[in-house]
Amino acid sequence: MLIGDCSNRRRFSAALVVVLFLFSAGIGSAEVIYVEPGNSIQAAVNNSTSEDIVIVKAGEYQENIIVNVSGLTISSEFESPDHVLLRAKDGNSSIFQVKADNVTISGFNITGPGKLPGVPEPSNSVNSSVAVNNSSGPGDTGENQSSGQASNSGSNTSVYEWDEIGCPPAGICLEQVNNCTIENNTFFENRYGIYLQNSRNVTLLKNTFFRNGIWLDEGCGRNLLINNTIEESNLVLGAHCWDNIMFQNRVSNGDGISIACCGGNNLVSRNEIINCSTGIDIYDVQARTVLRDNLITGCGNGIYLTFVFDSRVYNNTISNSSTGIFLREDCHDNELSNNTIIANNESGIYLLDYSADNRIYNNCFNNSINVRTENAEGNIWNTTRSPATNIVGGPSLGGNFWANPEGTGFSQVSNDSDSDGICDLPFNINGSDFDYFPLARPPSVIGVDLTVIIGMPETNNTSDVSIEVDRSALDFGTLLSGQPAGQSGKPQVLQVRNTGKGNVNLSAEVRDSSGTVFSEGIYISSLFWSNFSEVIPANSSKDFEIVLKVPANYSGNGTEKGSLVFLAKQV
Repeated sequence: MLIGDCSNRRRFSAALVVVLFLFSAGIGSAEVIYVEPGNSIQAAVNNSTSEDIVIVKAGEYQENIIVNVSGLTISSEFESPDHVLLRAKDGNSSIFQVKADNVTISGFNITGPGKLPGVPEPSNSVNSSVAVNNSSGPGDTGENQSSGQASNSGSNTSVYEWDEIGCPPAGICLEQVNNCTIENNTFFENRYGIYLQNSRNVTLLKNTFFRNGIWLDEGCGRNLLINNTIEESNLVLGAHCWDNIMFQNRVSNGDGISIACCGGNNLVSRNEIINCSTGIDIYDVQARTVLRDNLITGCGNGIYLTFVFDSRVYNNTISNSSTGIFLREDCHDNELSNNTIIANNESGIYLLDYSADNRIYNNCFNNSINVRTENAEGNIWNTTRSPATNIVGGPSLGGNFWANPEGTGFSQVSNDSDSDGICDLPFNINGSDFDYFPLARPPSVIGVDLTVIIGMPETNNTSDVSIEVDRSALDFGTLLSGQPAGQSGKPQVLQVRNTGKGNVNLSAEVRDSSGTVFSEGIYISSLFWSNFSEVIPANSSKDFEIVLKVPANYSGNGTEKGSLVFLAKQV
């Protein structure tokens, strides 16, 4: 988040600007309750009140914890999953069952018993499910049945029995709650890693999952799933889920990301999906869902849409899969643009079962077979021809770039006699559909840097007053809603250099703040910014610690921006 060059040298005065970015934070008071190994986390929760903090010291704990105190924070002592291991005492219950709003859980290793012989795994693909479209939980394998589970000691055998009411056996289950945060935990071989039931405004941030994943049950909305890593499992949105964001997650060697029916306005962006059965799988979604900027490689189907209307698929890169994008069962009115679809084994895009009226343009196809269609005529394969840089760097928007690995694709060999970036002839897709403006191979371009000096260059023209900073932006990270009063962003060390001829007196101002978080919270070397004053001798530098102290009454949400301006005067 660097904004420009902020140095400004002038004789007699100088000013430098550092642009600050902040994710807003919620504030509250807190009492701290510590839990030692051998003691009960549940007892600490029972003895807490709203806004308290429960700190669990390093060790191993075996219990099931019901959290019914709103505004509670439960964290490991070092906020790292390497130090606190939690296991279930009752294998039929979640290790954490959250039933209150504004709860934060962070820094735990939450480990389940793993897969047992004869225990069916949850179905992870909405396209292959039977019940996911009309049930309230992950019952798509028809599992109201028992599935044997050994106790943690291994001496007795209990049975998983879940009637899809309440919480299933999960690492953390959130049941009809709002504004909770689950961050920086490790989930290993639980039945479900994190399970949300009819919950809203929940943030799942920087968690790691191995052989279990994330499941949002029916009716979950406005949840944020950011920077989570899922290995050998999946991320699932159940039926009627609206306005959820899945951003910068990594899913590998499992079943990818699945979205079930009847919801919409979900965003799947900048995720990395590797070696999964399906990259992103959407079933029966008839309100806009956006898939953008995702990297999908080595999957069976990269993006698989079934009976999907009015979705947007753009800026994705799909490679080394079987089929890049698969549309079937009357997918229509979807827009697919700016995607790079290369080196897929069976086809770049496959349209089946009356999938029509989709707009497919400005994509780069480079596969041995780029298009397969069956009973899917009537799609639109280009947009209006217009001047703009297209996906392969040419000067015009129009249709798609059609290539193959042998270098003999239509766009690779067709003429562009007027060099407008559009092939002279249309490309026949399937006998009845045409790309009327297929993109042409752009000409090779090589650049040369030019430099010229006009007039007599200045030499040794050091100003009397001139200062520099060692960077142009400060980022205080993310402060999540519900953190305790006085919670500060991490300190930032900023070096200011006096490059002028004489000593300068340095002062500071906060400007252009979009809210009060900076103007009321910036401290420089323990001084509130308006009280800051420091003399820097000529040809020397000083380090200053910039700290953000979030005001106690701050309740904003979103990204706060502002400028910290240093003013230097000669002394």
